[in-house]
Amino acid sequence: MIGPDLRKIDLGNTRLNLAAKIWNHTPSMIVEMESKGMIKPTLTGQDLTELSTYLYFLRFFDEPGNPAKGKYVFSEKGCYFCHPSSGKGKEGAPGLDGFPRNASPAFLSQAIWNHCLDMIARMVEIGLKWAQFRENEMMDLLEYIKTNAKGAEEPAFFKTGNPKEGKEVFDSKGCIQCHSIRGEGAKGGVDLGKTAETFYTSLTEIASSMWNKGPTVLVKIAQTQCGIPKFTSKEMTDLLAYLYSLHFIDEPGNRTNGERIFSSIGCSQCHGPDRKPGKLMYIDLSKYETTAEMEIVANMWNHSKEIQKAAGEQNMPWPRFKEGEMADLLKFIRTPKKK
Repeated sequence: MIGPDLRKIDLGNTRLNLAAKIWNHTPSMIVEMESKGMIKPTLTGQDLTELSTYLYFLRFFDEPGNPAKGKYVFSEKGCYFCHPSSGKGKEGAPGLDGFPRNASPAFLSQAIWNHCLDMIARMVEIGLKWAQFRENEMMDLLEYIKTNAKGAEEPAFFKTGNPKEGKEVFDSKGCIQCHSIRGEGAKGGVDLGKTAETFYTSLTEIASSMWNKGPTVLVKIAQTQCGIPKFTSKEMTDLLAYLYSLHFIDEPGNRTNGERIFSSIGCSQCHGPDRKPGKLMYIDLSKYETTAEMEIVANMWNHSKEIQKAAGEQNMPWPRFKEGEMADLLKFIRTPKKK
């Protein structure tokens, strides 16, 4: 293996910041490919979109928890009051042996929505506070549960959900009635698009956040006309995947800063300012005004060898991007020139 483990390196916190990191690394990748006799692949915008999604979802699943610590969490959180290791609890709650053998954070998220009112009522009855999960506690608990679970495995828990279908679940279940995503949706609730980078960094982080806020959120929802929605296993895994994907969505770039970057990193040497011919060649950028961002990035990658050659002939350094600059540059490129 030549390259680093992609699960363990900084891939940037948004799709375009990842594209910038790939671009910055392009010259060394070209060298390695040529030394190994590899052909540099041609990519489409869709290819890059799918590749970036794959890379980001490498960190979706957390490392397995510790069942010994999970046993302590099970006791410390009071789970045993309702869920025995086998059989049924006093109020009919299932024992751990009835849980799916591949229980995941999605399983606990689904449980809180589908059975929350019964759980809250029972905990109030016995004087038990709602459990709060921190750090790796949920993964530890799940590993302990799985040492006892004998129920049928749930196919949806084996794989990453579908973010696109998760968006449909988010809308159809009424989540959009209380929350907004980057300004779109309800105005009174939390904008999940703006908090995603902090709270939605992994599957467990999302599930823990949903669980911890359970009573506060669910009691309010129960009082609305919509009521508390129920989720299938697939719907919950898709919803969690969608929430995880939110912090990879870029904020709109800054056109003014993008124009400065266009000049400072040398783009104007080929493309010219104000859509005029550059010093080295003329490539009309106006055709990119209606082109999707990732399609433009793909074109940059596909022509990177030519760009490297032209820059080298002029003793120009390889243009490099800092965080946020790719979004700004693309905003400038895609903004029609004022007439």
